[in-house]
Amino acid sequence: MTQKIDTVRLKAAAERLEWVCQQYPNEERVQHVLKVMQPMIDDAKAGRILEPIPDRFKLPFRWAMSSEGLFRDFADPDVEGAYVDFGIELEGGLSEQEKRILADMEAQRAAIPKGTQS
Repeated sequence: MTQKIDTVRLKAAAERLEWVCQQYPNEERVQHVLKVMQPMIDDAKAGRILEPIPDRFKLPFRWAMSSEGLFRDFADPDVEGAYVDFGIELEGGLSEQEKRILADMEAQRAAIPKGTQS
């Protein structure tokens, strides 16, 4: 099934990513992300992105955010999380299968007795 863009959710994710990056005005790496992503953020906020991105691996900074950990120091507010949320919405959101997997994971996490989670 082909995912579709939810323009409201995409706009919210774009605004969140922009806001989070603005919370680190003196961090060159974070400001570089904002500068590069700004045209896409602006398009999302204006409702000009109507189709999911065709190749999610072409999204700027994808590897730096997901596997390199270059932005883990910027966690409050969370740059990586805001970027990932924006990327998910650019892809058309989570599929039903992905939602089920996340719900299962959350249920398993909730079943772990308090004090034993790491």
